[in-house]
Amino acid sequence: MKGLAGGLLVSFVCGAPVLAQERDRALERISLALEQPLPTVRGVSPVESAAPKTFGIFTLVPPTERGEIVRVSVPIGELVSRAFKGVAAANHRRQEAAARRKVEAALTWFAEQQLSPTR
Repeated sequence: MKGLAGGLLVSFVCGAPVLAQERDRALERISLALEQPLPTVRGVSPVESAAPKTFGIFTLVPPTERGEIVRVSVPIGELVSRAFKGVAAANHRRQEAAARRKVEAALTWFAEQQLSPTR
């Protein structure tokens, strides 16, 4: 039993570097495959200078890196600034309406004071 356990221990210790070397070879094969240019499909040519197309707020931009099919651009800054401007405009309209109501109430009170003789 001790001999079997010792043999297994020796086989695991000696086998570990061999497994590590096989993994390194697999990584080498993968890195070599990634460095090679992509094969071209007959009749399909890659579009390198395609103009961006806009669909509403989204802009489809041609891919720039390997593995990309399409790149979508969303103008986050413009959307956020548009939202803040809308909130500011709504606040301004509310303040103007409140000022108009206040002026109308003051004019109404003044007109009533002029009409009623309190002397």
